Amino acid sequence: MKIDNLGAPPQNTAVIDRPPAGGNFRQVLDKAIAGGEDKQIKEAAKQFEALFVYQMFTQMRQTVAKGGLLEESMGEKIFQGMFDQEVSIKAAEGGGLGLAELIYEQLSRKQK
Repeated sequence: MKIDNLGAPPQNTAVIDRPPAGGNFRQVLDKAIAGGEDKQIKEAAKQFEALFVYQMFTQMRQTVAKGGLLEESMGEKIFQGMFDQEVSIKAAEGGGLGLAELIYEQLSRKQK
């Protein structure tokens, strides 16, 4: 059995800045509008709200002064990104800011 890259850094460190919708929100939205199904439009609206909340968290964290007793590690940055991502998804699923409902209403009117 051959084992390579034992000392290589992990390949999935891009999770820090990956938005909840996976970066392909436009494709999800276009597919939902083309399909015209309410379920798809609702899901696209929730993904947009999750993306918005995630971006808001990311920008808010940049305003907090860095420093303190311990230096921030790469693991902490990865965990913080994953935490923000999950919180934004759960917020959108639970009603969040109410953006998903407004977006859904607007997109469903255009279908009729």
